[in-house]
Amino acid sequence: MTGELEYAQAILDGEQAVVPGWIRIAAFLIRQALEAEIEAYCEQLIAPMPFPVRMRSRLAVLHALDQTGFNRTAEYAWNALSRACHQHAYELSPTISELRHLYSKVADLAAIRADLAAAPR
Repeated sequence: MTGELEYAQAILDGEQAVVPGWIRIAAFLIRQALEAEIEAYCEQLIAPMPFPVRMRSRLAVLHALDQTGFNRTAEYAWNALSRACHQHAYELSPTISELRHLYSKVADLAAIRADLAAAPR
């Protein structure tokens, strides 16, 4: 489990005291962990990208090359976390249960990617 996911879990469990916007901080941390997993999986599928690549482009690469279903879950989680990270005056913050659900999706993706990295090619 990455440091971002551990810290987000501590926030969601109430173990970590943070500022009033803690729910969005947890969303940012979970999204950072997800983006790291997507980047690592893209590099597994093709090769390291020595230049900055937008997340939408990485998701398109996954959509084209992934055969495991990782791409669908990753895209769902990334879109939901992106919405959770942006505050609009007319929207409520995400709930703890919504973030726990997204946290579990990202943790599952991390486990899947680790299994795929360990599997012989």
